[in-house]
Amino acid sequence: MARKPHFSKNILSFFVLSVLFLQTVVFAAENDFTSKTYLKYFQDPTDKNFAPLYEYVELESRNLHKGQVSLYLSGWLGHDFNALQYDKRTRDELTYAMVRFSPYTDRRLLLTAGRQFVFEGVASEQLDGIAARWELTPSAGFSLFGGAPVETEFDSRGGDAVSGGRMFFRIQNKGEIGLSVLDEVNDGKRFREEGGVDLWLLPVKKGEVKGQSSYNNITEGWREHSYTLRVFAAERLTLSGLFAQSRYDDAFSVRTLSAFSPEFIGIGERLTKQGGGVDYRATDNLSGVADYVHYDYRLMGDADYYGARVSYTVSGIMTGLSLHRMDGAVDKLRYIETRVYAATDLEDWRLSLDAINLNYDSAFNNVKNAYSLNGTVRYKINDSLTSGFSVDYARTPDFVHNTTALLNLVYGYKSGR
Repeated sequence: MARKPHFSKNILSFFVLSVLFLQTVVFAAENDFTSKTYLKYFQDPTDKNFAPLYEYVELESRNLHKGQVSLYLSGWLGHDFNALQYDKRTRDELTYAMVRFSPYTDRRLLLTAGRQFVFEGVASEQLDGIAARWELTPSAGFSLFGGAPVETEFDSRGGDAVSGGRMFFRIQNKGEIGLSVLDEVNDGKRFREEGGVDLWLLPVKKGEVKGQSSYNNITEGWREHSYTLRVFAAERLTLSGLFAQSRYDDAFSVRTLSAFSPEFIGIGERLTKQGGGVDYRATDNLSGVADYVHYDYRLMGDADYYGARVSYTVSGIMTGLSLHRMDGAVDKLRYIETRVYAATDLEDWRLSLDAINLNYDSAFNNVKNAYSLNGTVRYKINDSLTSGFSVDYARTPDFVHNTTALLNLVYGYKSGR
């Protein structure tokens, strides 16, 4: 069962917390306030026109109580001026509201309480609860978290809980290895049980290995393996390799977004990716990348993706060109991909253009050429206020014509530094 986005009942709680938060600001050594306003326009496949307005606010107050306490608050408000995206014209959410405490200046013990995001190994969660991270020694430590998951509005939050943790071990100047677990119940029933290992290693002076594996204990299968290798062969030359494998039935047996489910992307599908690339920086202004990836789909068959990208900066203009071929067993995996982009800074202005084209060997959903165009203009009004305007136009197998316009205004204020 897919989860719906969580919307708080009203924005009153956010403003109440804001007032309480602002009362503490005068006692903090550092304060940050950011306001981001977005007015968006876009169409859906049925040609409905949407015009939502979003307001995002972030407040941070650090180094309270002799530097031991910090407060963080963030929320957003959305209003649909035209067609409704969901069942309500006005929506809001408290993204996070948390207090962090550490009795040590090096923060080797860190306690967090409130609405927060947790990223610990297999866990990538938004929850209302508590979390602790403790570095017992420079080479070992652990983290624990527990509470109620935020995105559980498809039924109710009664009987819902999420918990987990991670142990990590460091090898001096050679990397870190972590072991993590995640357990979630919904309505008191098993919902997710996951475990995993993550690593970052420097086996040789100029070599780096990063990756993770995760296991689904309910389906009794591996969700994914994902590993990358980088070798710094010379000052301007980097070699890279990758290996990734995902079993969709195990990876998406439950989900928070309906798009990520076996029913949507293929029951029984399994994907293995392996490949590599060469990155050469000829000068500070010129670089090139050649890469290759082999896709092995259990149901859709094999596919090879290969090509090159060149980036060049001249007279303050950053430009790029890439050309890739996807050669697969089914129509949607047979195309030539071309991308051209450019960006430049002119005093207080930032201008960019980006164009991507997919030329299919055979028309896919009656589309032979799929493309997207993006143009963005950003203007720095002063040190605290920046405005921007972006337009996207696309034609894809899913959208015959898709136009998105985004107007934004970002205000930031810092004090106590």
